[in-house]
Amino acid sequence: MENENISYCDCCAVKYDAVDAFCKACGFPLQGTQQEQDFYISERNVKEIELIDLDEKVERARNSLYWISGLTLFSLVFVAFKPAPDEDISFTVITTIILSAAFLGLAVWGKTRASTALISGLSLYLIIHILNALFDPLTIFSGIIVKVIIIVYLVKGIKSVIDRDKIRKELNLV
Repeated sequence: MENENISYCDCCAVKYDAVDAFCKACGFPLQGTQQEQDFYISERNVKEIELIDLDEKVERARNSLYWISGLTLFSLVFVAFKPAPDEDISFTVITTIILSAAFLGLAVWGKTRASTALISGLSLYLIIHILNALFDPLTIFSGIIVKVIIIVYLVKGIKSVIDRDKIRKELNLV
């Protein structure tokens, strides 16, 4: 025999007992006034819209990892056509392909673990350019605008992931 005191939350459709003041799943004020319930739903709708916007920002940041992979691979064109006369470019080609594959892997991994992939991608990107600057300080200025844009996208993406995860937790979507 089913318990007659069980109802479903108007906000998230989870079962609750008649004595519950708030939904245990979403925090909806079950015993609140109509005004309190309407306010809760409107606030939740605003957060859901914010969540959609943050998901788009995270996706753009994740796409920057694809761009880094492509730009890294594209840089091989300059290496192949501008080698020094006595320089063996095989090491440069191999490391460039490995780096490009690493960024591609991070971009794919970012679909499920966005925060970890973006932080790893930013760290790897910065490490590469810091090491390049140690060997040849002029490389810092080479393509500086593109470097700054990529770093900004990754940092904004990390911030968006943090904000998105916070809202997901507030909405009990985790």
